[in-house]
Amino acid sequence: MTLAAILLLIPTTNCSPAPEVESNLAIQIKSPIKLAEYFKIRRVSGASFNFDETLIAYKSDEGGRMDIWSRPVIGGNAKQLTHAKGLIASFGFSPTSDLLVFGADIGGDELMQLYFTNSMGKTPVALFPDDPKTTRSDFIRWAEDGNALLYTSNRREAKWMDLYEYQLSSKKSKLVWKASGNLAFALSSTNHKRFILTEETSDANTNLYVQERSRKSAKLLTPHRGEISNWAADLSPEAKTLYYVSDATGEFVALHAINLTTMKSRIVKSAKWDVFDARYSRKGKYFLTSVNNDGATEITISDAKAGKPVVLPSVANWGNLTSCEFSKSDRWLAARLESDLAPRSLCLIDLKTSIARRLFDPLPESLKKRSFSQAKSIRVKSFDGREVPALLYTPAGDGPFPAVLDIHGGPTSQSLRNFRPFTQYLVSKGYVVLVPNVRGSTGYGKTYMSLDNKDFGGGPLKDVLACKAWLIANAQVDPHHVAIMGESYGGYMTLAAATFAPKEFAAHVDLFGVVDLKSLVESFPTYWASSATYIYQKFGNPNDPKDAQYQHDRSPLYFADRIERPLLVIQGANDARVRKDQSDRLVEAVRRSGVPVEYLVIEGEGHGFSSTENNLRALEAADRFLDKHVIGHAGRPRSGRVVELGRAVEPWRRPAAVSRLNHLHR
Repeated sequence: MTLAAILLLIPTTNCSPAPEVESNLAIQIKSPIKLAEYFKIRRVSGASFNFDETLIAYKSDEGGRMDIWSRPVIGGNAKQLTHAKGLIASFGFSPTSDLLVFGADIGGDELMQLYFTNSMGKTPVALFPDDPKTTRSDFIRWAEDGNALLYTSNRREAKWMDLYEYQLSSKKSKLVWKASGNLAFALSSTNHKRFILTEETSDANTNLYVQERSRKSAKLLTPHRGEISNWAADLSPEAKTLYYVSDATGEFVALHAINLTTMKSRIVKSAKWDVFDARYSRKGKYFLTSVNNDGATEITISDAKAGKPVVLPSVANWGNLTSCEFSKSDRWLAARLESDLAPRSLCLIDLKTSIARRLFDPLPESLKKRSFSQAKSIRVKSFDGREVPALLYTPAGDGPFPAVLDIHGGPTSQSLRNFRPFTQYLVSKGYVVLVPNVRGSTGYGKTYMSLDNKDFGGGPLKDVLACKAWLIANAQVDPHHVAIMGESYGGYMTLAAATFAPKEFAAHVDLFGVVDLKSLVESFPTYWASSATYIYQKFGNPNDPKDAQYQHDRSPLYFADRIERPLLVIQGANDARVRKDQSDRLVEAVRRSGVPVEYLVIEGEGHGFSSTENNLRALEAADRFLDKHVIGHAGRPRSGRVVELGRAVEPWRRPAAVSRLNHLHR
């Protein structure tokens, strides 16, 4: 579809701001508490118990960036175990000795390498120092005897993530499964003798296979007709049954189990939402299931033999249990806590005594007595009658208010009901914040998820415009003081709004968003070869003339001269997904059009920022920009310029090549 056709499809509203309009906003521009205080909130993710269950390791930015820390299970001070120079991915303690393996990149380049350290934070030792610098290796799991670990790597060939087993005694790796075609490794039995593989042919069509280590060929487990998604969840302790989630019976994903001997499958659990995860505890005593209820996780833990739910201690004041990790003996459960009213934290539950406690309070003293805005789940009717799910955050008072629409990354992702520091900060200043899950988002059925296939900048953008109109009609929002922002795919949506609906928003904040769809697809990492069919269905195939035209017509870069309202672009210098040269080209084009454009390039960071300082720097820039262009005035400014924001900014320079990136949402 041509750009002209897209513009004809976008509904015209009566709320487009007129140039230089002033409004009587009910807002206190100065926040009661500075933004920097919100970035003293500790970030936390992941968990792993050591071999004797005396320590728990987790990722936290207690030291200023995301690193691995440990704390005694019975309580005590934290110890920093790593000092990474980039992003830390998977990690895990050995089940039999004081050894911790972790994967980390350098400066956000996403080329993960594996390292050993221990509970004392011993200087990390690279497992494969002789690998080419372009190699990526990801930790999968330890063998239960602690003598070996599994990992995937594209060492053999750049486009294939093969499965290897590393033996600690010999310090050598053995290739145990070669990737090919659309097949990718999914999970392994505890003894590393049986593997489950995924075949992904589209975002709505996947198969599962079982691969015996002793055999050359894999066996298809999920034959079907039409588009059905099947994803591996877990193998039973004896590896005789595979638990997997599938949408074979309807719009939403249900939990199934298949006997790998008889090949008979049965439904284990279904709900009116997605049952998105299931697994056994380490000893097989417990069985856990997770349901995504409109963006909130609901976890049930049952006695695996009796099938009866286990009564857990109440943690409602801290949040909902989400990601869980069992200790080796099944006594301890580490659970991440999520809530829109409190920051993410990590709690320990003693399953023997049914006592729960948080490892630490993530809030700084300055915020401990402050109340936060609770999200309201709403539905917005869009141009075609479909309802767009969204989370609404509102300040006190009667308005009129300024507003920000915050669009999630992905595109195949979902904005969840969790704590958003920048959102809470904006609400404290008097902004209404709406976080929509536009078509293409997960969590609302397989039909909804597929609606953005080869329609970027089309239907999803019209969803955004419908959300803006809803805010004006229902949330006391001033039509002339509405901004849009987003990271990654959300950044793309921000740029699409700026170019394809240029009069709708007073200002646009793009954090590492894609500007050219053709360059995006052509630059996906070679080790994503197994997902090529899905990628082309979702994003378009640049080798197909029809798709190439679509990619051109939906790429903001080629229509940057249409931008009328101020734009802030924030970019990681080492971004492997949205390359800096994409943002460079966009900034140059907007600069030529005479519209104010501010450009912040952050050194040593990739697609998303691991450093707390850099996260704060980016959002302080966004805060100043919104105050200036949303609160200060609305309408097209009289003159344009590039504003350089301190030492983090690199002056624009002509790029040598078009950018490359991988998935839009890490």
